[in-house]
Amino acid sequence: MIEISLVRHVKVEGPPALYGATNVMPNAEENARLLESLTAAQQHGGSYDLVITSPLKRCRIVAELFAKQNETPLCCIESLQEVNFGGFDGIPFDDATFSLKTQSGKKNWSMLENFWQAPAVATLPEAESLAEFNQRISTAWGELIESCYLQEIEGKRPKRVLLLAHGGVIRMILAQILQLEWQNPILHQSLQIGYGSLTKVTVTRPFEQLNQNHFQVNFIGLPLLNFSVFS
Repeated sequence: MIEISLVRHVKVEGPPALYGATNVMPNAEENARLLESLTAAQQHGGSYDLVITSPLKRCRIVAELFAKQNETPLCCIESLQEVNFGGFDGIPFDDATFSLKTQSGKKNWSMLENFWQAPAVATLPEAESLAEFNQRISTAWGELIESCYLQEIEGKRPKRVLLLAHGGVIRMILAQILQLEWQNPILHQSLQIGYGSLTKVTVTRPFEQLNQNHFQVNFIGLPLLNFSVFS
C-alpha cells in the first residue's frame, strides 16, 4: 500500500490573475505556516519516505525545505506543473490587457468568461488545451505510481509520499481516480481545493504481477494552515 498526500501550495505573491506556468513566489508567511503544519503531520502520523514536487517555486520551495529538514529524498517532476494559460498567464486582471475601456479588453474578458463556462471547449490564446493538460497529468500520475512500486529507498519501497502540487493538477488526478468527466466545468468551478490543503489517496496493488492498481480517496481539501487539525 502507498499513501499519497497531495498538498496544494499556499497563496502566491501577486495581484489577482491566472497563474499557471508563471513562476510566481508563494506568500512567505503562509509558506512558513505550511512547513510547520507538514512537520507536525510528520511527527503525528509517521514519516514520509519521499517528497515529490512541481518545479514551480510556489510548490518547490516548501518541498525543498521540508525534504532538507527531514532528510527525505526529493524528486521534481516537470510534467506536474499547473496548466499553461498562454497569453493570459500571469497577467493581472487590472492590467490594461483587460481594460473594459478598450475593444481588445472587452474581447479578452469575453474569452475569459467563455473559458470559465466551458474550459474544455474555449481554449485561451496560445494556451495549453484542457485535453492536453488532462493527458499530461494522467500520464505523469500513472508514471509516478509505477515508479513508486518499482523503486526502493534504503532497501524498501516508499509507503508514504508527499506531493506538493497545484489545484488544477489535484482536480485532474481526482477526476481520473473517481472517473469523473474532466471536461465538465463543474469539476473546476465547484470542487474546492483550497490553498494549503491536503487531499489523501491510498493506492494498493492486490495482484502485483498484473500491475492493476486500486485507488481510494481518503479525504479531499483538509486545511493544513490550522495546526489544530493534528491536535
